[in-house]
Amino acid sequence: MEDFFFCASADRCTDLIDGFISMLKQRNLTCVGALLRLQMDNCMKSYAAFVAQDKNDVVQCLIDGEKINKKKDNQGKVLSDAHLKNRIAKELDPCFDQVYEQASGYIHLSSKAFYQMLDSVEDGHINFQVGLDLPIRRNPVLIEAADAFIHFVELQQKMLLAVADSKRRTDAELEKEENKVHN
Repeated sequence: MEDFFFCASADRCTDLIDGFISMLKQRNLTCVGALLRLQMDNCMKSYAAFVAQDKNDVVQCLIDGEKINKKKDNQGKVLSDAHLKNRIAKELDPCFDQVYEQASGYIHLSSKAFYQMLDSVEDGHINFQVGLDLPIRRNPVLIEAADAFIHFVELQQKMLLAVADSKRRTDAELEKEENKVHN
């Protein structure tokens, strides 16, 4: 079951990368921000499988499409998004919490939508742009989002490599034991 889960997590990451590249090329900041936040969610759910009190139970719960917020981690705390976000920030990546909060602004209608729509303020008049291409002056935000997305893809990759390394070591140990039995 663990293999199914981590393969699904890797596949989702690949799909998010494809969508992110497309939205970045289209300069669609709302979708870029939302896809960044989805990748961070992918990291949180992958991490949940590492720190769960009962890994198999959490993996099965996720595969069944159920919420894991009633399951507990190896510290006895509920696996809520807030707890996972804080734990990743504390144990793996200090910027996770801050970027998560910023990226969540693209999921929920928030000041991010206003910032994107505001064109200029001149002579006491506010000029809006609705449905127009993102102005070039917003490029730093797109670049920052792209850098963050790459960062969190790499974070997930580290987790998946840890799973692969663990499986490789287990397979090597099993092979050693099997050779002892046959010799």
